Amino acid sequence: MSEATQLSLEERSAATYRNDILKAPFYGILDAGWLTFVLLIAIRQFDAPEAYKAFIAGAAPIGFLLTPITIYFAAKTQLRPSLICALMFCLTALLIVGATVIESLLLFSVFMITSQMASGQQGPLITQLYAQNYPVSQLGKRIAMPFILTSISTILFSLLGGRLLDESLDYYHALLWIMALSALVYSWIIDRIPSTPLSAKSVGNPWQNLSLIWDDRLFGYLLGSWMLLGLGHLITVPVRVEYLANPDFGINLDNVEIAFLLAGVPSVVRILSTTLWARIFDRFHLITTRNLLSMVSLIAMALFFFAKSIAVLTIAMIFFGLSMGGGKIIWHLWVTKIASPEKVSAYMSVHMAFTGLRGTIAPFLGYWILSQSTPQGVALVGMLLILVSMGLFECLRTHTRFAN
Repeated sequence: MSEATQLSLEERSAATYRNDILKAPFYGILDAGWLTFVLLIAIRQFDAPEAYKAFIAGAAPIGFLLTPITIYFAAKTQLRPSLICALMFCLTALLIVGATVIESLLLFSVFMITSQMASGQQGPLITQLYAQNYPVSQLGKRIAMPFILTSISTILFSLLGGRLLDESLDYYHALLWIMALSALVYSWIIDRIPSTPLSAKSVGNPWQNLSLIWDDRLFGYLLGSWMLLGLGHLITVPVRVEYLANPDFGINLDNVEIAFLLAGVPSVVRILSTTLWARIFDRFHLITTRNLLSMVSLIAMALFFFAKSIAVLTIAMIFFGLSMGGGKIIWHLWVTKIASPEKVSAYMSVHMAFTGLRGTIAPFLGYWILSQSTPQGVALVGMLLILVSMGLFECLRTHTRFAN
């Protein structure tokens, strides 16, 4: 019998929350690095062509494509989910170190892409940890504070990193070393979260998990709608950096200003709004929460890509931060609204694989649209996809699974 099975739900919940709080700041450092600095380094240090930038922007989603296989082997090996997450972050740290010691665009890109792919394998596993260790009625409440701490850490590291890169781009080595050390500490902490091995019967194999798409029609419909929504959002993400950093578009901000706008401002708003969104998720209809978030994203896109003044760009990033505050929660937890607790990891692995698929496609699609038009053209396509997805989600409001 594992140690976790000997603990009461209250004891598991307390241990999970305590370690989730401890690891959050270290993930914030990694999040800031991957969100802003890796692409910024590729653009300004290595003068990366668009193919490299697209792969870097799509690195984490590419990793999501592998999560059904990770879940399958996790169940086969009968290792604790928290231990598997720890091993993935040890690998992440090693790969980031590789990117610091060899000054080559190709190897920098390979190491940073694979580091994000490795870290992305924690997604369905950590959602399973939450489902195992938290009462279902408290899921949103329990993950709110760790998300807030992650955001605070993201802000601080973004400001530090932006200032260092403005002094000298050679300081990118120091930023990567900080990220590598953060990954190691994160690995040690997450291993302390109590967990029990996944059931091979509940998890199944990758093909069986994918069959949930057509066996569970509600799940398949939601995935399809989420695919359009995700594409609409994700095609604009790498273009944001391009829009602010590329002098061809007439803005050409410095590194501190870019870090402030893309990481600092939205992280502050995410901190302030996370608790509110956690309560909304726990208490309101899933469709209400999802479409409210989509409306906030539409406002953010309209303001960001059709403005050049710092004031309006800041307001736009406030709305992006507001959408991020709820988006993180609903992305991690929405499958708990329709899946039984023992099947959460299977549903989550398919959700993450589809996230990976759209995340892999989106940067290339976004850069292709940009090459044919302007950042505003990319934004208009993204907004149209989000509007269509909102209509599709609304069609499910009266579904009996939600009523129950």
